[in-house]
Amino acid sequence: MAALLHLFIALLVLMVDSAMELAFISSIVGYLHRSGANQYPFTAADGTTIFMNAKPAHLLVNEGHTSNGAAGTALVGVCFGGFLVLWWMRRRERRNITRPSTIFLAYTVLTILSFLLTLSALAYTFVVVHQTSGQSIAQPIAAQFQGHGYPLDNWAPGTWTKALLALDLQHQVDRNYLNHWLRVMEGYQWNLIPLFIIGLMGGICFVFESVFVLSLRTALNFT
Repeated sequence: MAALLHLFIALLVLMVDSAMELAFISSIVGYLHRSGANQYPFTAADGTTIFMNAKPAHLLVNEGHTSNGAAGTALVGVCFGGFLVLWWMRRRERRNITRPSTIFLAYTVLTILSFLLTLSALAYTFVVVHQTSGQSIAQPIAAQFQGHGYPLDNWAPGTWTKALLALDLQHQVDRNYLNHWLRVMEGYQWNLIPLFIIGLMGGICFVFESVFVLSLRTALNFT
């Protein structure tokens, strides 16, 4: 069991982090659905009140879908599947079976694919955020499209929320609400980094176990 303990610990850590990522994304999806009809009044430069829709016309969400898939694959496929594989490997040890396990090798390939998906989600998310950063809401355009989604530019949820907070919002409760969700959106974005690192370390552990340890056991069995 000691030989598999480090793999079990790696899966536990990955399980916690991937569950956190899924919780972040699920809450953001719920927020976007609930806030679709919201309007935030703000004071324009000329002193007039403009009502800004909670969501723009062009909101980018595919990076969130990719991250959700990466976290879900890590949690269900790698972690839950991994616990079953480790349990099965433990049974093989008790029966003194030393030949390489096809199931373990296939599972190792799954951990590598999951890591690559997480890497793609990480890169995709940060590229989208970078491309949409620094944008601002043009108040004359916002005044023309009250009651409709702001039509200019593409926006990530986080960069759009920052643009809303840059306005002179009339109600502090709106600012507090948006600040809360901005922290959640940034949490989902930055949590992809530890998810990537943990997935990398877990994949290395399983590759090492698969390639070196199982090969060594097989070699020793023939000596």
